[in-house]
Amino acid sequence: MQRRTPLPRSARTPGLIRRAGVRAAALVMALLLAAAGPAVAEDLTQERATTQAAASFPVFVNERGANRPTLEQYGAVRSTVVYDVFAYTCDTGGCYSNGGALPSQATYEAKVKEYMGAGQFGGSATAPVVLDFEAIELTQVPTGQAATHAYNLWRQLLTWTRNAAPQAPICHYGYDWETRNQALIKQLHTDGLLNCFAPRAYFNDGQTLAAWDSRLDAAIARDRAMAPDHPIYPYVNPMAFPSETFVPGNTWAHMFAQVKAKTDGVVVWEPNIRDANACPWFSQNSYEMGVITGTSSSGPLKATATLPSGNCIVHRGTTTTVPVTITNTSATTTAATQMQSFTGTAGFSGSWKYWNVPSLAPGASWTTELPMTIAATQTAGTALLHVRTGLSDTRWAVIVK
Repeated sequence: MQRRTPLPRSARTPGLIRRAGVRAAALVMALLLAAAGPAVAEDLTQERATTQAAASFPVFVNERGANRPTLEQYGAVRSTVVYDVFAYTCDTGGCYSNGGALPSQATYEAKVKEYMGAGQFGGSATAPVVLDFEAIELTQVPTGQAATHAYNLWRQLLTWTRNAAPQAPICHYGYDWETRNQALIKQLHTDGLLNCFAPRAYFNDGQTLAAWDSRLDAAIARDRAMAPDHPIYPYVNPMAFPSETFVPGNTWAHMFAQVKAKTDGVVVWEPNIRDANACPWFSQNSYEMGVITGTSSSGPLKATATLPSGNCIVHRGTTTTVPVTITNTSATTTAATQMQSFTGTAGFSGSWKYWNVPSLAPGASWTTELPMTIAATQTAGTALLHVRTGLSDTRWAVIVK
């Protein structure tokens, strides 16, 4: 999982926060239903049922570095991956770190806490901690004495990881469609040393959707057979490997549909947004997160914001005049309303050229402009913006450079 040549770096929150978010979404939806009329009310009631049903699906993200995408603003929760800085190996003679002695408990636990800390992934205390020790992952170790040594090392490392991260589910990143040494892996789950699965579910160059589905299904079948009560959090990434080209938006939609239907959550691994080639994936991801969190675009009026660049990238320290078209997508005429203040996202500001939205017949549109300023001090690599009227809220996601 760890990139050998690093690129630039750039659970849905449980309990009270999640319940509060659902209640808030329900309140907003109720207000929209009252304003939109009976035909729209029927559509929005169905949307509410769909989004609330999906709201319990956690999306975790491994992000670090400057100008990271900050996918938590879309509803993801920061989680932790611990990389194999100790270079573990095991053979018939034993296990080693960098070819020599294994680290002490104190050294190991300090490294786990470092990866969880703000200087690295800043993972939530209750989000998964995933150990990416691929050279000793039990499906990758030969059967026999080498596997026995690796199994015993895993028992020690997992015990130490629990000391360092007492509230977190602990998984090891794995090739879960493979079954070598499966009895040993199962024992780690049976004993509670591992309590979640984190299978590799990246998209490969030239791979078909059916082939990706088959690999995911094999991993899920293995994991469910070993520990049916332990959650499965597949690792996905917006790029196909090894070329590191961004997957199309419809591929990302397919991947999300599959993990939502078959697993207990998902981890987006170190998403890197370099250029405009990321826009189709990025737009789709914003849509998917709106559905999962119950915060999709809503209301009878849909806003279309078109950047002069023709893509989804905006630049810090600039002011860009953005044409915005408001269209009535409902089957009834909407009442006159107003554009709402463009505020709420750190580093973004602007004032509408025209504020008063007229009554619009079904399918009719109205156009205004927004001179949008992005502060030079804005740091996030993306931003989730909202174009609001008194009747609607349209999500608008941009990449910030």
